[in-house]
Amino acid sequence: MKANPFSALLILLITIAGCTESKTNAQTQSTSKKERVGGQCEGCEAVYENTTPFAKLDWQLTMPDYADKGPKLHITGVVYKADGKTPASGTILYLYHTDQSGNYPPGNEKGWGRRHGYIRGWLKTNEKGQYSIKTLKPASYPSRQAAAHIHCIIKENNLNEYYVGDFLFDDDPLLNSEERSTANTPGGNGVLKLQEKEGILYSARNIYLGKNIRNYPISLTQHSDYILSGLALGSDCPAFDPTHVSGPDKGKNACPMCKYGKGQGVMVWWNKEKINELSSFVQNMEQAIQHLGFNKLRVFIIYMNSANKALTDIEQMLDIFSKKNNLQNVALTYIPSPTDAETAGLYEINPEASNTILIYKKRKVIDKFINYNLENASKPLVKKLELQSSKIL
Repeated sequence: MKANPFSALLILLITIAGCTESKTNAQTQSTSKKERVGGQCEGCEAVYENTTPFAKLDWQLTMPDYADKGPKLHITGVVYKADGKTPASGTILYLYHTDQSGNYPPGNEKGWGRRHGYIRGWLKTNEKGQYSIKTLKPASYPSRQAAAHIHCIIKENNLNEYYVGDFLFDDDPLLNSEERSTANTPGGNGVLKLQEKEGILYSARNIYLGKNIRNYPISLTQHSDYILSGLALGSDCPAFDPTHVSGPDKGKNACPMCKYGKGQGVMVWWNKEKINELSSFVQNMEQAIQHLGFNKLRVFIIYMNSANKALTDIEQMLDIFSKKNNLQNVALTYIPSPTDAETAGLYEINPEASNTILIYKKRKVIDKFINYNLENASKPLVKKLELQSSKIL
């Protein structure tokens, strides 16, 4: 019996430091100043000042101030490689921040510790790219001229150390509009949204190696069969209003996330002129929705108008396609263009990608696929989908 190339996707949707560091670590320190990854980095040498060798670091870090008085803070997250999907195991994070008075207390530290203070620590991501930090929420500087923050330096294998954007706090009144705008933040969005539970503040941040990092090696961000497109995993899906040609919102401009984001589903950002090769896919999705129920699975096809057709022509084409495939639940929608800032731009869709598939749950991106062959899926990608399905259970 011939394997169904969409079976795995259906399963997925349904289950939805220098002086005191060891010699080995010291030898990895970069001395080049010209093409340094991340640019010039004052104090980055501090990553080598830990007495524990990199190989023996844990992925869970408790900072030295955690037992002191103050708001206890737990931060978790995943560090991903430049493709935005692959966990980056073995990545070193060096962190430091102010105390409850807004100062960097020196303690008995040496080297950069005299400036960074004793509230600092090192960790190494585990095999799943995960990290965990327990500390106190830092205070802003006494001058109150800057929002409270946690500094973070990254050390990857075979690359020099570099800063990523600070960990910031969404509820901080000192956080300005530029800091809240995360489009160019090195390593991805660092603004933490805090949730209090039993006296402890919890938050999460995923870090993306190479994202907005100056001089980052092209070889690590580009692959012959993969290009970057779509929001990073863990990102919130923003509101947008495509025009619906089929489905329950037919004839309307309706926001998929506003109405249906609390559940789970898939968005296919389609950037080809022809749509006929989607026939098998939408038929499979229609069956899946009927099997699960409309409240448990939503499917949106966003036609991106790559050929710059008149909107009336798009509506006519999609309407014919909808009737041909007897679509009742799958929503065929369209947007003005692949570079429209209020739709494709919000989702960071690469106009060079023929398609970008985003899987979401509770309005967060949990997986994505770029240039996926919906007409004749390749075996390696199907295997990846099968592996992903087990993670989402």
